[in-house]
This record gives sequence, C-alpha cells and structure tokens, in this order.
Amino acid sequence: MKILFSPIGNTDPWRNDYDGAMLHIVRHYQPDVVFLYFTESIWKGNKRITSQEAFDWQKIIASVAPQASVETAVEGIEKEHDFDSYKDTFHRHLTELVTKYPDAEILLNVTSGTPQMEATLCLEYISFPENKTCIQVATPLASSNAHSKYADPGIAEVDLELVNQQEASAPNRCREINIISFRETMVRNQLRSLIDNYDYEAALFLLRSNKMFRGMNRARKPLETITNRIKTHEVFPEIMENYTDKQLQRALFHYLLVDMRYKRGDVAETLIRVKSVAEFIVEQYLVREYSGMIRYHDQKPYLSLDYNQSFIDNYRQYLADGDKELREKNILGFPAYRDILIVLGTEPVILKQMNIINQINAVRNKVAHNLENLDLFKNNNEKNLRKSVQAVRKLLEYVYPEVQPEDYSFFTNFNKELKEYI
Repeated sequence: MKILFSPIGNTDPWRNDYDGAMLHIVRHYQPDVVFLYFTESIWKGNKRITSQEAFDWQKIIASVAPQASVETAVEGIEKEHDFDSYKDTFHRHLTELVTKYPDAEILLNVTSGTPQMEATLCLEYISFPENKTCIQVATPLASSNAHSKYADPGIAEVDLELVNQQEASAPNRCREINIISFRETMVRNQLRSLIDNYDYEAALFLLRSNKMFRGMNRARKPLETITNRIKTHEVFPEIMENYTDKQLQRALFHYLLVDMRYKRGDVAETLIRVKSVAEFIVEQYLVREYSGMIRYHDQKPYLSLDYNQSFIDNYRQYLADGDKELREKNILGFPAYRDILIVLGTEPVILKQMNIINQINAVRNKVAHNLENLDLFKNNNEKNLRKSVQAVRKLLEYVYPEVQPEDYSFFTNFNKELKEYI
C-alpha cells in the first residue's frame, strides 16, 4: 500500500504547459491514498493566488489514479514563512497516517509545497525515514518553475485533459532522494551526544542502523567491545595491560563503572553499587596489610579467630560494648570492616572515607533491599551520593597508589578517541 503526503503551495495542482509535481507523482506511483495539506491562505486564495478550494481534487486525482482516495487537511498557520511553523503539524499528520495504515509506504512530495514546507518535510524524512520515500520532481526543461503558467479552475477540465495527453508518453521525472548528507550530519551529531552521555549501547545500535556513512564503521568494534564488557563486568583490556594485580584491575574497573553511571545520571544504580566497590577495596587492603586476619570459605570472607590474640580480644570487647557478639561463622562485610579499622586505630584515611559512604547506607539499603525509590532531594541524598563516589576514588588512590592519574579518566579518553572516528 502506498500513501502520498503532499503539501500544496500556490503553484499546483498542475501547470498548463506541463504536469505539476503532485499529479506527476500520482501518475507514476499510483498511490492508494493521496493526503493533501493546505494552509488556510493557500486554500482560500487571494487576489494574487488562485484559491485551491476551487479545484475538484477528487476528480483531479481520479483522472490519473482512479483507485486512489483523497484526504485533505486545511490548517491556519500564523507564520507561513517560518520554517518551524510546519514541523509539529507535519509530524502529527504523518504519525496519524502511520497509525491508520501501519503497513503502508509513505511517499513524501518535497516539490509541490512552499520552500518552508519542502524543507520541513525533508527534515521529517531525515528524522523518521522508516517506511518513507522522499520524492523530488524535476521540471520538463530541467530548470526552475519561474515564469510558468499555472492552472485556472475555470478551464480545469480542458487543461487536465491536455496535461494527461502530453504526459502519457513523457518520461518519468520523479527521483527518489535519500538526502544522505543531511541525515549523515544528524546521525554523527546523535552519535557524539550518545557517546558524551556514555550511552554506548544506543550509539552502537544507531551506528549499526547507518552503516552506509563513510568512516563511522571504524567506531563499531570499540563500541562493541566496551558495550559487551560493561554488560558482563569483564575488565577492559587497557587496564589489564597496565596492571598485573588482578584485584587492582577489578577495583579500578568497577570504580570506573560507578563513576560513569553517576555522571550519566543513573543515580539509583550508583547508590546500590558504591558500597560494594568500597567494601571490595577495603577487603583487599586488609588482606594485604594484615596477613592471616581474613580467611575464605566458599569464596566468602570470615575473621580468623587464630589471628593476633590481642586484636581479637579488643575486637570482641568492642562488639560487646555495642551489644554485639563475635562469631567465627559471621561473613564479613562493609560494617565489619569499618569496626575492624576502628579497633585497629591505624588507618584514619580509610576510615574517614568509609564513614562518608556509611552516611548514605540507610538509603542504599531501602533502595537495594526494599525496592524503594530514591529521592535525591531529601536529607542531602544527592550531596551524600556525590561524596560517596568521590570517597571510593580516594580509597582506591590510597590502597593502590600505583594507579596512574590518566586511568581515572578512562571513559573521557575513550570518548575522545571514539569521536575522532565519527
């Protein structure tokens, strides 16, 4: 099924000396529906412009496409010479046509309207090209339409018959255009915007949908790699090349993900993850600096009661003062590591950052465990979340001072390199 969407300016329905663009498209494409769009001023006409209302549009269309039904829209446009005046109304009508005829191909006539209409319709095609064909019609002389003689409704039937006779053996002057250069510019800008917002999966989808554009395919492989690794939490190759310590690789990778999600505005996910990353970093520090304190069973961390007896006694007393009991079977986590550091009394830098993260822990538990929503503007939640992300970086810098400053800007550097391909 084919539908022709045709804005009508003041130079149609046809010219006395040759076929008008709209009628020429109907003649060669034989659409099932012809949708004609008029502004009220063009429809009514004036002393200078012939009224389009005076023409029998159903009869005109039927003369070359008997099967076609005709729909018309007449709308008052306040600023007809403003290119933005037609954007919303064209999009609304085309959306209604797509809804009404979901399987149809929509032919867009970008020749018959005013320059403002034609330009706006081209932009509509560039933005929403699915199931649409953009058609341009050349004049018989391959020149402009200036000084052409136009139809007179008073002798319309005679003119129409003459035009049909002339066009019966004339060549098809329709040309389907893709307006590639305009769409390419728009797609490149969209890709850059998505990359700046760290939305790599959307950028990859857009890139795969526009394979014809020159050069951009070089960005496909890096986008595929980073998208897959973010999805599966597989450490980036660049990090593995720079550092051999597996725990450092994981800590840096997951901090980068948390920081990226925070900058992207994915605040609830950031809130849920920030404590886990901090917990991992602190755990690795304790394992490294206090050998034998933590033992593992089924990959779960436990406090070894065979560790330094003085520390165990002090830790047991600290817990008792808080109405808690030391049990060897308790799995260690963020609260326990914080308590351990308090008892050790030797790591004020780590403890300070953990206390910052702990300020948002109650909200985090409500979101993560009770599935509540995150109200950023309540109880300094936004400020505390921002400080928590910063605290994780400070933990990472303290525990792994060998991490190079530029590696904290991994995504910024990646985006810069990626956009050079686009």
